[in-house]
Amino acid sequence: MVVNNRRCEIEIISDILSLCRDGAKKTQILYRTNLSYTQLRDYLSFLIKSGVLQENNTKPYNTYVTTQKGLEVLDNIKNLIEKLKVD
Repeated sequence: MVVNNRRCEIEIISDILSLCRDGAKKTQILYRTNLSYTQLRDYLSFLIKSGVLQENNTKPYNTYVTTQKGLEVLDNIKNLIEKLKVD
């Protein structure tokens, strides 16, 4: 974001919600967000409990999809980041 090169939690949440718009497997999310398995598990659990991410139990693997509420949160995050940018 603005302060340093490390991502904040909001940026990680934004990355996960963006990746899951069309559905994504846990492995895809893990590699594309560059999180550890433990971190990913915690984020997915939090996002599912918050109602912004939905887990679809499809065989042979589960997929994660951003809900309508999640899309709204994602738009809000992007707007906030845009407003905080320094020209």
